[in-house]
Amino acid sequence: MGEEPTDRSPGASGEPAALPHPFFRPAEHPGHLRVSPGELDRLRARDVPPILLDVRSSEQRAIVHFEGDRWIPLGDLPRRVAELPQGGAIVVYCHYGGTAQRAADLLRGAGRTEVAVLEGGIDEYARVIDPSLPRYRDPPDDGWLLQQFPNRQTGCLAYLVTDRAHDEAIVVDPGHDVGPYLAALREQRLKLRAIVETHTHADHLSGHAELHARTSAPIWLGRNSPAQYPHRPLAEGDGVEFGGEELVVWETPGHTRDHLSLRLDGAVFTGDTLLPGSCGRTDLGDGSPDRLWESLTTKLLTLPDETEVFSAHYGPRHGLPQPERYSSTIGFERRTNEALVQPSREAFLTYMTDGWPPKPADCDAIVRANLVR
Repeated sequence: MGEEPTDRSPGASGEPAALPHPFFRPAEHPGHLRVSPGELDRLRARDVPPILLDVRSSEQRAIVHFEGDRWIPLGDLPRRVAELPQGGAIVVYCHYGGTAQRAADLLRGAGRTEVAVLEGGIDEYARVIDPSLPRYRDPPDDGWLLQQFPNRQTGCLAYLVTDRAHDEAIVVDPGHDVGPYLAALREQRLKLRAIVETHTHADHLSGHAELHARTSAPIWLGRNSPAQYPHRPLAEGDGVEFGGEELVVWETPGHTRDHLSLRLDGAVFTGDTLLPGSCGRTDLGDGSPDRLWESLTTKLLTLPDETEVFSAHYGPRHGLPQPERYSSTIGFERRTNEALVQPSREAFLTYMTDGWPPKPADCDAIVRANLVR
């Protein structure tokens, strides 16, 4: 956790170099006009926005779609092209972008010329523009559903993870305002099975107590937590079940003594152990740069490159080199993270101990509050 922005990244005096994209994208189709998520966001704000066309299945659309769009599944598109208004630009989207490319071919074959494809689909839009949009596996009935809840004031990220087959969910690292989680649980008719904290937070008040009071879901913490309120302890290899899914616990101390990382079928919730472009500070309490090095090199960095990384923080408040990256992959962080590309253990320890800004004044008070409630 870096509560104050810092100038620690290489080349910080100028614009950062473009980084390779960490996520899956379909192969680019020659001649296709592609619209990035950021470009689509700007286009949607215009007085005359483009027509947004969803060509996914009904099952996928039921999970998430853009407000005000149009829906014609790819298989129906050849006979329903005439339903689309003439004379306007069309941006076609699907889950990752591949189905949208085929739809764009059909539209052009039908004489529509102003057609673009949303690059990376609605999945990438959720990653880089609006992380609160639900993200799902493809096919959509395979495994868990994820929603991120960003706090713009604190730069914190909380998670609602759902087993759709059983309508059960968990919340990871809830913020103080539990309203959004309760609304999502109510709207999706979900049973909350567990509240899991990756560590004792020092930058924001946690919402675990109120969420427990409102749902009766138990609170789970690392076995080394000094918390004084009722909770269930987690140790290396333990699991937290919800529906047919299970979070598997790794003890990853370093940022704090009680820190956990949570693995789930191709993903890992890293708390502050691994952040987009950096790592959580070790100088705010009971942290240890040596333990952090061990947690990273003997555990997190042994995961496959394609493993998705969901951290507890994002944004400029934490001085991160990639301030608006809400998620990443192990491979992307392995290649680009300024803490992980240090040339040696000694260089890493120096990076983690030198040059950080002063400890925030309210840090200790927040920790005390999070340990007793």
